Amino acid sequence: MERVPPVPASPEVRALAARMPAHVHLGTSSWAYPGWRGIVFGDRAPAAALASEGLAAYASWPLARTVGLDRAFYATPSADEYRALAALVPPAFRFTVKADQRVTRPDMGADGSTLGSTVAVRAAGVANPCFLDAGFLAHEVIAPARAGLGALLGPVVLQFPSLDLASRGRLGGAESFIDRLGGFLSDARSMLGAGVVLAVEVRNRECFRPANSLRYAAALRAGVAAHAFLQHPTVPSIGEQRRALAEAGCDASSFPAVVVRWMLPAGTTYQAAADRFEPFDRLQAPDPAVRSEVVAILASSAAARPGFVVINNKAEGSAVRSVEALAHEIAGGGPPGHAA
Repeated sequence: MERVPPVPASPEVRALAARMPAHVHLGTSSWAYPGWRGIVFGDRAPAAALASEGLAAYASWPLARTVGLDRAFYATPSADEYRALAALVPPAFRFTVKADQRVTRPDMGADGSTLGSTVAVRAAGVANPCFLDAGFLAHEVIAPARAGLGALLGPVVLQFPSLDLASRGRLGGAESFIDRLGGFLSDARSMLGAGVVLAVEVRNRECFRPANSLRYAAALRAGVAAHAFLQHPTVPSIGEQRRALAEAGCDASSFPAVVVRWMLPAGTTYQAAADRFEPFDRLQAPDPAVRSEVVAILASSAAARPGFVVINNKAEGSAVRSVEALAHEIAGGGPPGHAA
């Protein structure tokens, strides 16, 4: 931590962290943000060094108990790369790992890439052979993470894009996709055993309609998987997701872990939020309603069913400030003064 030193935590932050339940892991979506200097990183930490050298300082911040390992979505790290990350964090820390997007994107471009716009690769008309391939997930995606992170491996998030679920589309409609998802999760669970938490993040409102939510709940049960509660414009609110799944007989207390990803408010885009909120050093759009929903969901977590919350800078303006405000509500005492 010579080039990227941590900021010494204040007595108030240390006391807040001590009041947090040990099974609740709050954190952010990645860590390399210059606007966090003076909050997490030292004032003179070079911006260019944050991505490669900032994790140790981030993980030393008392409220950071997880981080979203988003880079794994674009290319699966090797076991050695995972080991290098594990060496930088304390034993109680957990990584929330995004699965390689080749597992969750049904189409690829003519060049074989699954990167870029889902609409663009869909137009290429090339089916992705790794889509919903349980063997690929278990052996090529999760095996390196288990080998490199060991006990530090938290939930593995299967982030599906907004899919074409038209009945005449390649996936055959919402019912067909969800049924196929259930088979994939069941196969993956048989290969992985009980040691890995799979968390499914869908970005289609169709999945939460009454008939489909019953199917979706059954798919999650088939793979002993968690639903990743997502705050994002493409899906109903976290509270609405919770109610839809509860009505389908599948509430958060039935999942192997409680997983929440607070990404983006309704009615905006990532770019618009970035333009508004950079450099992400303070809360600019506090959302107490979402925070209350997250706290309510976490109430069902326990030592045997831990809770993980990953927050994006675009949610309220500063992910680390959002973590702090959420911690205050979980531990009691309401939000801190600067959260208003």
